[in-house]
Amino acid sequence: MACQKSVCLLVLVAIAAGLVGCGAAPATSTVLPAREASVTAAPPRTALPTAVTTTAATEPPTEPPAALPTAPATAAPTQAPTQVPSPAPTLRPSATTPAGPQIGFFTITPTTTQNVGDVLDMSWEASGDRAEICPVSGPGPVENLCRAVELSGSTQFVTDEAAMSYTGFMLRVWQGTSWKLAVEDVRLQCKNLRPWFFGGQGEPAPPVSCPEAAADISSAAGEMFEHGFMVWVEDADDFYVFYEGQDSAGFQTFDWILEPQASLKPGASPDNRTGETPPPGLYEPVGGFGMIWRGEVEGVRPDVRDWLGWATGPEFAYETAYQCKTSTYPGMWDCFLRGPQGQILELRPDSTAQVRFLWEEW
Repeated sequence: MACQKSVCLLVLVAIAAGLVGCGAAPATSTVLPAREASVTAAPPRTALPTAVTTTAATEPPTEPPAALPTAPATAAPTQAPTQVPSPAPTLRPSATTPAGPQIGFFTITPTTTQNVGDVLDMSWEASGDRAEICPVSGPGPVENLCRAVELSGSTQFVTDEAAMSYTGFMLRVWQGTSWKLAVEDVRLQCKNLRPWFFGGQGEPAPPVSCPEAAADISSAAGEMFEHGFMVWVEDADDFYVFYEGQDSAGFQTFDWILEPQASLKPGASPDNRTGETPPPGLYEPVGGFGMIWRGEVEGVRPDVRDWLGWATGPEFAYETAYQCKTSTYPGMWDCFLRGPQGQILELRPDSTAQVRFLWEEW
């Protein structure tokens, strides 16, 4: 009976070790004694998983190792959209959203006024950090008169005498150190303050701007020549020599003698004569016009006589007027003189350097 118990114990051990399958015959009696001895020294049942693991390691793998990398490949697509988002929408500005300050519009109405005290309505819309509106004269914005405004809005400007030198207004918008501007031109008049001396019936219309001062009305003398004419203004004691036609540089010029007595050359005299007989119907100028024509006065071109030719008649008296626009640019002026035949002459320099004086009939 004791033997039978040993045999049963060996069978159970064999089954647990995977050596005897379910329903298989027990091992032969020649093997049992040896297995019985090993049973007494066998480890407890808690060590059996080691035997199972060892047995499993001796079995060949069910799939080749090369197939193992396919497992992470199937999981990668589900992670990519969340791990690597496209940077385009956040890093690149849209083509329809330009960078820097922007001006939607800047308008002024009316752009031409009649009188001092007229009101200008200004409206604008912009984007940026800040904005300002400045009056503009010839060189650019009048910086000390710029004032801050909202980025979008409207306001009114009441014209005064000081504004008569403005040529417009500027909206300037800043973003950081970048800026953008828009300029609106205006023409400001002061008819209720002082009028132009011309513009009556049969005369050309005056400039659409404010005169700098009231017109200087004076007695004058004039004389016509073959290729130009001269004017003397009594109040200022100024002489003008107008040359008709363009010079070699393409300009129609005039000479302006401001202080004739201080500009006389040695030997100059109103009694001098050329000793020539003028052609029939023509005249030799006398007095101050004669001295200028003969080249006895500084400040005129050296070929003044050759350019003007002979006088077409004696000098004559008339009433003239002189008036200038309100200056909008340093060193520049634009004035009007009534000529000896009633014509309105516009006088101005060619540049701030005033290399030559230009004229044309208004």
